[in-house]
Amino acid sequence: MEDMVAAADTPLAKVLEMVDRSEAYVGVFAWRYGYVPQSAPSQPPLPAVTTAVPGATSITHYEYLRARQNGLPILAFLLDERAPWPPAMIDGHLRGPEAPADATRIRDLRTQLQQERIVAWFITPADLEARVAAAITMTGLSRQIDLAETVSLGMGPGSSPLNDSGGMSIAHGIATARPSQRVLKIDLAEVWWSTRLYLAAALAERLTQVRWLLVVDSTRHTDEERLVGLVPTSAVLALVGRMHGQTARFERAAGRLKLPDNAQTATRLLLDDAWLPAFAYGGSEAHAAESQAQKTASDELLQRWFGGSLLSSAVSIADLSRASVVYLLLLVSYPCELVPVSTSREVSPGQARRTVVDVVDKSSLNRRLALSYLQELKQRARID
Repeated sequence: MEDMVAAADTPLAKVLEMVDRSEAYVGVFAWRYGYVPQSAPSQPPLPAVTTAVPGATSITHYEYLRARQNGLPILAFLLDERAPWPPAMIDGHLRGPEAPADATRIRDLRTQLQQERIVAWFITPADLEARVAAAITMTGLSRQIDLAETVSLGMGPGSSPLNDSGGMSIAHGIATARPSQRVLKIDLAEVWWSTRLYLAAALAERLTQVRWLLVVDSTRHTDEERLVGLVPTSAVLALVGRMHGQTARFERAAGRLKLPDNAQTATRLLLDDAWLPAFAYGGSEAHAAESQAQKTASDELLQRWFGGSLLSSAVSIADLSRASVVYLLLLVSYPCELVPVSTSREVSPGQARRTVVDVVDKSSLNRRLALSYLQELKQRARID
């Protein structure tokens, strides 16, 4: 604050603007609550920040609340209570009209930080320097973790032969898949037939870049997904294809079709001219024939069918934004190019956090970590 040049903005507005431009928030808290800005009739009203109380919240506290409101990574460092500290730097020791009567407000803020965040303690400047440097480095590394895009598929067989006789929910997911997406996600909380697992894998192989099925189960708890397994589409085609003779007829018919570039049209063509005739000609007859041939997928059956091809171990990371070096090592050493991760996050903005199974692309993570390391070496060497 002492280094800020004179400006037309109020100090609080300037500070909040700096927080808004930041990628992370580092807060150092000793025994002063800080200056409390007051509104005046001749000045603009104080900026609105969630849970801040105008005329009672200090600028330092405003900073933290705005960082929390913006969802920034928050790194809080508290002076250890056993550390010696000049009395003049402790609220309650100074005398004056604006001096705090005691340290109640700074103690309340420190308590809030400990309740809401994982904090670090320091005693000496060297101690603080080491802890801040390590925390910022880890935050930078954690920000390299990106989740691979997945395509969530709806219910396999549907409730009626008329509304889903050809697997239209699967078809929609396939037709809308983007080139960057490599994983289909299905939830066994809905009924999934073996034939529909095959259909999803077959359409994905022909029309998309998707080469994996991520199978989860939220049957026990609607707010918690449990990993069943990550399996290659090639394994689904090879194993499930041998269960049903109809899949061979589908493959022959699909091989004779000339598919257009439009994914929606191509999917519809494969369903109408290859999948439905493989069981019977459309409508309720095809649905009934498929219903008799299928085996309803379950956790136990998938484990039995795919065995070692099914990756059923996920890396559990409570908060991706605070992943430690240990978690990064677990990710980069996972025995597959895609890593299932179980984490707690908001699936949609404003919704409550829930446990979700996602996928991390290990090759992308390795590239970003390598680039981050080279950039750090460049900065240390002061290379322009």
